[in-house]
Amino acid sequence: MKMMSLFLLLNSIFFSLAHAEIDLDQLQAKLKSTGLIGEIHGSTGESGTPENSQIFVFTYRNPNDFFDNIQLPLTSEDSAILAQLKTLKRHQFYNVKGDFITNKAPIKHINVSSLDLVKDYTSELDLLPYKYKGDVNDLKLKSEFVGRVHAKGLEGKMMVIEYKDRIVPVFVTEPTSQAIVNTLYRGDLVRVKIRVRSDPQAPTHISLASAQSLPAGTLPIVLLESLVKTHGSPISKTGYLIKFPKSPQINTNIYALLVEDPEGTTIQYTLTNFDSPDLFKKVREKLEKVWDENLSTIENDRNKLVNRKLLVHATGISNMVDAGQANPQILVNSLDELTIDVQK
Repeated sequence: MKMMSLFLLLNSIFFSLAHAEIDLDQLQAKLKSTGLIGEIHGSTGESGTPENSQIFVFTYRNPNDFFDNIQLPLTSEDSAILAQLKTLKRHQFYNVKGDFITNKAPIKHINVSSLDLVKDYTSELDLLPYKYKGDVNDLKLKSEFVGRVHAKGLEGKMMVIEYKDRIVPVFVTEPTSQAIVNTLYRGDLVRVKIRVRSDPQAPTHISLASAQSLPAGTLPIVLLESLVKTHGSPISKTGYLIKFPKSPQINTNIYALLVEDPEGTTIQYTLTNFDSPDLFKKVREKLEKVWDENLSTIENDRNKLVNRKLLVHATGISNMVDAGQANPQILVNSLDELTIDVQK
């Protein structure tokens, strides 16, 4: 159990819209005075799409509890600050000053008045450009889409869905739909009926369609693939080898296999073993060796590196212990359960 807890601490990144002990009044007081120090969770300033270049997410963690954290979208009325926001990178630490915005959003947004770099971060991802494949403007012409759950919170009133390689905020207003959302796990595959909100105009926000606006018997959200359903059961997956480089949250490179959905989203399965540190080390060394032998074909896959010349076949036990777990895991019981084919 201790090893599992340590692994979750070091190798899982939790994106939860809920928080247990964080006092919002205290955060606001810090924003107005000394500033709030936290980490950049995500930014799409590099996307080149004007609408999406305004999505910036700041993570503040309870100093006494790593897993107690809150995600706060950043914006500003100052054009110079907005330009600075577009330069932010994941895992950088900033001291943010400003104030909470009073709006209809269920999660707090910060109107930034100043932004000072506290700790920079560079990784292998910086060496390779990434070009987004999806465009949330497509959603303005759609009434439904299939995507992966990225986050949920506020007892199901708010969720974030991955549309292709984009992140889209979703408002959930009806209690029946909120109850469904509240049961979902990060990475679950869902089909959602939607309407695009007119406010805010940018970035694009959507709402789940109301049940009354749909044909009888049609649900606004349907679970297509549940990751927790297979927890503890044998599992076999095939996908491309990916690498999560070391970061402030993970103290070693993490390897996984990437499964691509027909709709354009992806899911990655971390390859590990909790019972045998020696086997886990050998699994990592086996994957690292073939990775290092094929560096010429790696690509930036937004928040990770992928090598589509390396096809991994993994068998083991499915492990999904928390609704906010960053990735499902395959617990490999022997090196024989892990093979890598180098594609020509």
